[in-house]
Formats: sequence, C-alpha cells, structure tokens
Amino acid sequence: MVRLPNWLGDAVMATPVLSALARREEFFLLGRGFLEPLLTSFPGVRGFIPLENGRWGVLRTARKLRAYGFQRGLLLPNSFSSALIFFLAGIPERVGYATDGRSLLLTRRIPRPDVSLHQRDYYLELISRWGEEIEERDLKLVLSRRSRDRAARFLRGLTFPLAVLAPGAAYGPAKRWPPERFRALAAELCRRGFSVVLLGGAEEARAGEELARDLPRVLNLCGKTDLAEAAAVIERAAVFVSNDSGLMHVAAALRRPQVALFGSTDPRATAPLNPRAVVIRKDLPCSPCLKRTCPEGHYLCLREISVEEVLLAALEVAEC
Repeated sequence: MVRLPNWLGDAVMATPVLSALARREEFFLLGRGFLEPLLTSFPGVRGFIPLENGRWGVLRTARKLRAYGFQRGLLLPNSFSSALIFFLAGIPERVGYATDGRSLLLTRRIPRPDVSLHQRDYYLELISRWGEEIEERDLKLVLSRRSRDRAARFLRGLTFPLAVLAPGAAYGPAKRWPPERFRALAAELCRRGFSVVLLGGAEEARAGEELARDLPRVLNLCGKTDLAEAAAVIERAAVFVSNDSGLMHVAAALRRPQVALFGSTDPRATAPLNPRAVVIRKDLPCSPCLKRTCPEGHYLCLREISVEEVLLAALEVAEC
C-alpha cells in the first residue's frame, strides 16, 4: 500500500516512486478520491482506495485497509494522521520519514534529508534509503483511452493549434497571476490563431466564465472535467500556461511546451520538471516568501510579470 500525497502536484511529482515500485511488484494506492481517475492506469497499480473524510475518517479508512491484509505500507506524506492509519490498519511494515512526531508509529524510520531538495527528489530519497534502486527520475502519467476520447469530445469544433491556460492555484492568491492578465493573454493568443481552453476545478468555474466572456475562441472547461480528462486535454496542447499548480506538473509529466508563472513559491522546490518548460518569476527581495497571501499586500512578485513577456515566452515554446 502506498499512501499518496494529498495535493495533485505532489502526487504527480511522486510518480517516479511508483515507477520504481512497479518494476518489481503490484501495489494499491491510498489517497484523496479526486486523484483516482488520473492514477489508476499507472503501471503496477492494482487498485485505488479513497480516503474517508469526516470526524471518524482515520478510523474508517484504517478499518477498510485492515480487510485487505497489506503487509507493507509506504508513506509519502509527512503527516501524523497518515502514519496513524497504517498503524491502526495493522500493516506490519510501515515506512516513512521520521517527522511530525510519528516515529513510534513507523517500523522503518527514515531520517529526513538535511539538504533542500526538489519535491520529486524528496520522495525518491525516501525509497532510496529504504533500499529501492532508482533507475528513472522522470515524471510519468499514463492516460486511458476513455479519457482521451472524452477530451476529444470536449474539444470538438475547436480549431488547432490549442493553447491551454490554467489560471488557478490551490495554495492561495500569492500563487495566482491576476485573472485579468490571463484574460488579456487569452485574447492575444486568439488573435494569433490559437483556440484557447481554460482548465481548473469547480472552484475556478465562475472565474473561467469571466475570463472566457465575449472571447469567441475560448472554451471554459473549469469544473467540467475529471483529472484524467483534463490531462488528456493538456496532452493535445501546443502550449500550456499556468501558475505554480497541480496542473503545471501534469503538463510537465506529459512533456508539453509550457510557461510556468511563480509568485510566492520557490521553483527550486517545485519547478516543472520538463525540458520544454519556461519558468517566469521576479527576483525580488521578498520572494519567495512561501506565503498564501502577500505579507506586504502588494503582490509585486506576480504583478511585475507582464502579459507581453508571458505571451512572448508562450509563442517561443509553442509546438506549432
């Protein structure tokens, strides 16, 4: 059993771990339910068990796992609760980083690295110290025929080349380039012959409607796809533009030409691992602050990124 990270981007950055495990055995995944469509087609995955939510979610999840009789459990998140689930489920071998006060719940306590690592390498270091051989470090996603067919239906009627924009980011406003600039970028791309698709979760649906308003070649799919379908749309993109977000890492795993906009977060830890990616950030004294909201209230790290420089970067890397 592999306990996945909670967030989309982290889960995608953990796919090299899944590739390493798949070389010698099958395994189950435990994670938040929205990740299931994206990862069930991954090599080696025998099944996906969604985490139970609510007050008694830990106990209900542990009870569910106990019925399977898992013998080994790998914990990718650092949280105490993730280790508690494996402990209560009676999994004999429980492997994870010794952090968040959970050492007594683990049978293999791996010390945290004492150097700063990219998040992908943080996960790989865990299984390397556990004894797994790391042969491949690339991010990987495997899309199903169903998700590709669904994406084709969503995109029916659009002309190519396709530019996909993801204006959201779950962490907070200090990661989000202003929506009016995404709208201006969409308009400029349309003028240059692109059709534009907006992707994001249900929480971005209304913002997507505003971004697409009165732009005839812009399709808003925010909140209308699952993650596998969104990935299949990104797979068809000539260029992908986003904030530092989960979908940014999906585009990186699919090796699409992309432009990634960074505000409060640090690209040394979460940059897209994609040779076709361009990262745009401003080297300010206050950045990266790693805050959800700007402590100074000015969001200069994002506001100093102009539409013109993002457009030029997108046109330079676009596959068309």
